[in-house]
Amino acid sequence: MSNWIIAAIFYTFIICWSFGFIHRFRSTVTGTIAMISPMANGMIAGLGSGTIIGAGFSSNIFLSLLISVLTGILAGGITGSLIHIGAFLNGALSGMMAGLMGAMLIVMLPSSEWNRVIFIFMVACGFLQFVHTLMLQGQIEESILKRSPWIFSTPSLMFLAITALIILYSTSCSPGTLNQNNKHPNHSMMNMK
Repeated sequence: MSNWIIAAIFYTFIICWSFGFIHRFRSTVTGTIAMISPMANGMIAGLGSGTIIGAGFSSNIFLSLLISVLTGILAGGITGSLIHIGAFLNGALSGMMAGLMGAMLIVMLPSSEWNRVIFIFMVACGFLQFVHTLMLQGQIEESILKRSPWIFSTPSLMFLAITALIILYSTSCSPGTLNQNNKHPNHSMMNMK
């Protein structure tokens, strides 16, 4: 359970950084980037919250789907609302879809696979967020970017935070959780009544 808290911190950091960057430089984030950023935030938050919340509330599928979908809608929608109404819709709808997919995926898998799937999504979303960071920073003039705080001016913070949290997650999992091989695992859907 403590490793799921690390995963929640991971996704919270990603979303807060992206929101802060877009809020600070919203006048210069335009065009296609203005549509991609809320979508990326919504998808990352939706998948992340979907996997974590789906595992945490696996006994109540409706509640896990509802919370995951709302988290994705809020993350993508709030980020998009800083830009314009089209970006709001793009972010909210992609967050809704990703939250639904993340929660459904976890609920369909056996509980022995949850930590592995959460880890895989952390690695994939961390890579995508790093690319998103480079894309956002590439939109800003270098002179403006150099005058901004270090948290926004260099991709180093994002790289270090993503790497540290992924390593922390993988070491906090009990031994064998990320690479176990069960021949007949219990399936979470089989125990439902």
